[in-house]
Amino acid sequence: MKSRRFFDILTLFLLSTLVVFSHLVRADEPPLRVAITPDSLRFAWPPGAGKTEIRELPLHTSAAGEGRVLWSGEGTEATVPRFDGKRDRLFAKFERRLDGKALRAPQHVTDFSALPQRKNSLGSLANKKGIACLGSRANKQGMAWTFDVEDGKALGFGQSNQNINIGWLIDWQSAEPKLSFEFEGRKIGLRPDAVAALDRDLQALYAAKMRVTGILGNAVKKTTSRTSPLVHPLTDPATVPEGPAAFNTATEEGVFFYRAILHWLVDRYTREDAKFGQIAGLVIGNEVQNHWGWYHLGAVEPEVFLREYSVALRIADLATRSVHADFPIFISLDHHWTLTATTDRTHDFTGVEVLEGVNERARREGDFPWNLAHHPYPENLRQPSFWNDRSAPLRFDAPRITFHNLEVLPAFLRQPRFLFDGQPRRIVLTEQGFDCPPGPDGELAQAAAFALAWKKVQALPGIESFLYHRHVDHPNEGGLLFGIHEHDGSANVNGIGRARKIWGVVQKAGTPEEDAAFAFALPIVGRKDWSDVVATKFDPPRAVKRETGHVVFDFVAQRAKAQQENVQSVGLRRIGPPDEVPEDALQQHPKPKGRALLTYRVAIPATDAKRCLLTFDALLNNPKSNGAAFAIEMDGREVFARQLKGAARVPAEIDLADFRGREVIITFIVDPLTEPAGDWATWVAPRIVLR
Repeated sequence: MKSRRFFDILTLFLLSTLVVFSHLVRADEPPLRVAITPDSLRFAWPPGAGKTEIRELPLHTSAAGEGRVLWSGEGTEATVPRFDGKRDRLFAKFERRLDGKALRAPQHVTDFSALPQRKNSLGSLANKKGIACLGSRANKQGMAWTFDVEDGKALGFGQSNQNINIGWLIDWQSAEPKLSFEFEGRKIGLRPDAVAALDRDLQALYAAKMRVTGILGNAVKKTTSRTSPLVHPLTDPATVPEGPAAFNTATEEGVFFYRAILHWLVDRYTREDAKFGQIAGLVIGNEVQNHWGWYHLGAVEPEVFLREYSVALRIADLATRSVHADFPIFISLDHHWTLTATTDRTHDFTGVEVLEGVNERARREGDFPWNLAHHPYPENLRQPSFWNDRSAPLRFDAPRITFHNLEVLPAFLRQPRFLFDGQPRRIVLTEQGFDCPPGPDGELAQAAAFALAWKKVQALPGIESFLYHRHVDHPNEGGLLFGIHEHDGSANVNGIGRARKIWGVVQKAGTPEEDAAFAFALPIVGRKDWSDVVATKFDPPRAVKRETGHVVFDFVAQRAKAQQENVQSVGLRRIGPPDEVPEDALQQHPKPKGRALLTYRVAIPATDAKRCLLTFDALLNNPKSNGAAFAIEMDGREVFARQLKGAARVPAEIDLADFRGREVIITFIVDPLTEPAGDWATWVAPRIVLR
């Protein structure tokens, strides 16, 4: 009897335990899987007791509210109509609630297997050699500039790119546009001249048997209206420095036009008959970690940028993969890896942060096959000798990834957390070139750079393409001479002039004559032969001091707001060896007599939850200095004072508990003592942080 009672108690315990744990979703299992068919959406989720509710939420980032209920009930599966009238629910996200509580992040459609997707070839990847911005000549009538595909064929290019500006294509203002297409029951206007030009270019490249990667952009002029659905609300056209701006992922209309043009592009240019030409993939934006210049979203923190850009990538995946099963989309990054181009975190951040941020969001919301378009320019764009790049070591935490350490890139993306369906992300090199320096050896250095870069690309199976930038020098590219050809001096920015030494090297790349044509480069790049051009072992990451707390105030970034008194100069310096990410610093040089003062007004947080600290290193950044005194005063109270000899460096952390909840005057003081020559008084990474 006792054993029976024990068995009953044990059974009740196990059943109650199962009920408790049935409410939980394993950390590695999505709370909801979403598949699409031509007519429906199919949801599936892990078993669990309780009432499940499926809610639909819009994709645009300014959306508020809890969405709409699509289905509720018990079980592990549900099916709902794909279309809400004409609106396609493919472009939405879906939240599963169990007994009224949301189970982690909303999910997107990730299973397209039931759709009649295209699976035709989009061009061969056998030849990695390609060109960005193919040059052009006047046609036989001298009336229009057309791609010089004959020179492209002579050089043996198997790939090319094509810039596509959605603002150039879309006519969103005309009531009766001359050309249009229908999407979700709405007529979308197109500019006939823009479509004709794109057709012409893509048809010419297809006829030349070049696989084309599209570079999708959203050029915004300073005169563009902020009411345009193509302009992101955070983008002020008046401040756009170069033209490329963020896609509008914030508003319902912005997302509608963005997904519509994506769907139109992939539908038109992946046809099996290639009637209008062909596109084999799309790069979404340009060099996006430097977003102020090349994907202008305004002055925003990295978290805001990653939110908006991740939505742009997601919509591109939904729009393209629903049409063609193997159509890839790419993130665009320049050569800054753990280094930033500027010191302003609202203007740019690092390439690693982009990949980590996009990947984390993708895995949380339903992983999809994003890929990478990288630009491994030399560390100095005016020096083609990338084999001397000191900021590109063989480490995952390298400041830059150039051709010098290119092998780091595929190795980094082979880490398990970045794999998609167990496979590495695809990598293409869509924009990189080598300047032709002045002097008699300039063309040799440029050609040698291409030779070594090509050898490295060929030795890395994880790199699909090497699209050289440019075919012809651009007359408005700041004096950089990347061209295989000189510019011809005409009004055509792609006008083809004299061929340089690099022409013959590019032509022989990938042919049986390659080694003979490349032999001249060996002594230039410091090699005896082309064996072992890529490393298989990397150095471990450096244990470099990095601030882990929340930065409340950055004195370097806010240096323009400081009041100067008796200061000879205040300059930005970056402190550290070239193969590490340098620390930003203020160099405060005093005048010959008297103390140099640099004064800020700063609001100190009132928080009790974390320690509030003023952190910095005091550095006399010149070994020849005869010494200087450093001090900091807060509201007239001295909180730091040290006298340093040349090259001396002292770290400091000052607890600000006594100043919490107040606006205080903080003064950085340098006293030259005797002779100010060489007194490069430097405050390294001065910040107020919460830890």
